[in-house]
Amino acid sequence: MIDICQAVYKYLISKTDITNIVGNRIYPTILPQNCSYPAIVYSPIIANYDSALEGDTGFVRQTIQIVCHDATFKKARELSRIVKNHIQDFHGNMEGLIIEAVFIKSDFEMNGNTTVRFETDEFMTCLEFEFYYNEK
Repeated sequence: MIDICQAVYKYLISKTDITNIVGNRIYPTILPQNCSYPAIVYSPIIANYDSALEGDTGFVRQTIQIVCHDATFKKARELSRIVKNHIQDFHGNMEGLIIEAVFIKSDFEMNGNTTVRFETDEFMTCLEFEFYYNEK
């Protein structure tokens, strides 16, 4: 069976309106050093597994975070809207994994600046989705 992260990657990379913007810059967990923008990073956050009296049911509620990186706030936000439109309320076959439902949990802007780093060359929009599927 395909892993949820593999399914999400294959699904995102198959969408031409996304790849027309980011090319192949869709990465797991962390943005590579000196990566050019725009880019997308996806990360599994938490998985909740349902159990029954006789053991694991195989049903999973997996939260996946998707962060859209770009050089301007507007571009990062526009990319996140495209991603959101493809994933929110998805159900069906996602590149070999049957997804029962996807719900958006949060949508927020991340501030990459700190008290010692004041750069305005990277803006990040973060989406968190909860995927419902059976891994058995």
